[in-house]
Amino acid sequence: MSVRNLFIVTLFIATLGAAGNAAAQNVSITLGDKSARFGYGSYVGGSTYGRTELNGSLLYNTDDNRYLDLGLLVVDNAGSKNPGLEVGLGPKLMFFWHGDLNKQGLAIALGGRLNFKPMRFKRLRLGFSAFYAPMITSFIDVRDAYELDMRVGYEILPTASAYLGWRRINADFNKGRGRNDIDRSGYLGMVFSF
Repeated sequence: MSVRNLFIVTLFIATLGAAGNAAAQNVSITLGDKSARFGYGSYVGGSTYGRTELNGSLLYNTDDNRYLDLGLLVVDNAGSKNPGLEVGLGPKLMFFWHGDLNKQGLAIALGGRLNFKPMRFKRLRLGFSAFYAPMITSFIDVRDAYELDMRVGYEILPTASAYLGWRRINADFNKGRGRNDIDRSGYLGMVFSF
């Protein structure tokens, strides 16, 4: 079994396992001019020190690039002095397919996300996430990689929000190919919680 097939099967099994035990789940869809991303997240556990979230997503674009990720975050409020600020930290497994270069890569990244709900504007949502994988945790054709994402959203319903955002997923491929974007685009998205 190839690394790609093994990773897809692992993601599928982990998502099914999480769905059966999760208290809260969400599905997200983001559409750009040339890209689409579909994500799923669920809380799989909790403690007095925060909740554990399992998440994954699949992205593809018109450049024939593909990106698949599976992450695990510990999520909690930043503290009583920062109401509305939620922080998540943890690892992410990233798999890349670059269409033009005919290259693939696997990387283990560390990073996190910030979500902020301003007290004066109850329905406004601000978010930022960043993940980085150095050379020591990058494999196959990738030397290092990173993912950046920022968004501004509005809670339309208690279980549905719409947002505008920008993301960049970038990898440094081996053999002198240099840094290449898997995706760099603005997008419109929605997230549904249940």
